Amino acid sequence: MFDALDHGAPPLPVTLPPGSAAIAAAGRWGRYGSVVVLFRGDEDGELYDDTYLLARSTSGHWQYPPSSSGGGMPDWVMHRPEKPLPTWRGSDLVDLSCQLTSSGTEWVTHLTLMATRRIATVRVRFAGEVLDVPVPAGGLVTVPHAIRHVDDIAEFRGFDGSGELIAVTHYRPLTDSDRKAEWPDASLWAG
Repeated sequence: MFDALDHGAPPLPVTLPPGSAAIAAAGRWGRYGSVVVLFRGDEDGELYDDTYLLARSTSGHWQYPPSSSGGGMPDWVMHRPEKPLPTWRGSDLVDLSCQLTSSGTEWVTHLTLMATRRIATVRVRFAGEVLDVPVPAGGLVTVPHAIRHVDDIAEFRGFDGSGELIAVTHYRPLTDSDRKAEWPDASLWAG
């Protein structure tokens, strides 16, 4: 996992048999890292993910994540599409973000999306910062970022190889439902 953060995720295998797993994406932003691991269920053969959010220690070493979370993943994540799939509503980017974790001092989210082969670079804007990410061959992009304000919205802008804007999509890590439930922690909503 640490090697993927420092050198990029290895290429995905062509198939992922039941009971096997593979790192599908890894990304860094500031002192945080996120790693998406895909695995195929033994019993049902369905595709799932575990996403790990990590932080660098003050000495510069990656710390083991306290936990991971995930869920079901669509099988098309294994094979980067040439063009938008029908469920993508015509966009060449589809958001797959979902996890929050506490680093001990702040809440961190992963910003994860799949890009078609038309997209070469994704510009991520979140919490007043911008990061340009080259899209790896597999098409899955993930980067982590601390939540600075509960109303922050991530913007993903996908560009082709010539720099032309192809797609834009957004993700809001915390919703109005989260606000009403004061999830994941009431202190996050107090500021």
